[in-house]
Amino acid sequence: MWLGAAIAVGWIGLLVIVSMQDQGAKTPPTSMFAAAGILMSIVGFVTVAIAARRVGTTVRAAITLGGGFAAIALAKFAMGPTALYQGNQRSDISSFAGLDSGALVPWIAVSVLVLYVGAVWFLAAAFRPAAPPDGPSYKPAVACLVIAVVGGVGTAIFVTTAAGDYLAFIVTGLEATGIAVALFAATFLVAAAFRDTARRSRVLGATSMYVTVVWVAIGFLLVFQVLWIVFLLAVVTVWPLRTVTPK
Repeated sequence: MWLGAAIAVGWIGLLVIVSMQDQGAKTPPTSMFAAAGILMSIVGFVTVAIAARRVGTTVRAAITLGGGFAAIALAKFAMGPTALYQGNQRSDISSFAGLDSGALVPWIAVSVLVLYVGAVWFLAAAFRPAAPPDGPSYKPAVACLVIAVVGGVGTAIFVTTAAGDYLAFIVTGLEATGIAVALFAATFLVAAAFRDTARRSRVLGATSMYVTVVWVAIGFLLVFQVLWIVFLLAVVTVWPLRTVTPK
């Protein structure tokens, strides 16, 4: 229910934010990305915190996990797109076989999603409630995930270097420091939430609660990525990205 609520509210809010902007400018205004980041941070905090609380976590763990996703929202919807458009003014995005701006967005989203899921799964494995056989074993899953990360990112960069260009923009632009701080805060908060939930799972003898919280986190990462695609596709229809086809 909370995944659906996040999608509905976020979708409507992002489209309203885009439609309210002056579309006569050469590039989208930074204020639009700031508004989108604030909106999604509120949606993410509320829905993630309530969803985590409903599965049995403590209030502190639920608030901490919600705060982690609020930080992710600021990085994804505010600073990330700003860095993308500002970097795109300096250099074109390399595309494969003449893909247009809209076609590049899903490629970027999928590549970045793999990195986010890999980070969350690594934290989940680090703070799992108990070692096997008393608790869930993540070793096979982690091994598969590492292969998926390497293969997914490698394939995305091979097919189109758009994902590589995006990562380059966000680590070298003026927003790089803000993105790094936001993601560091998100990592710390998500890790703290997992640790608190793992302790509660051990006390109650309910490791399934911990696994459910992990899947709640991964589910909301998918929601964020879908909404990011919707948001960016709406933006690039008005302010197309500058792309170049390698020869």
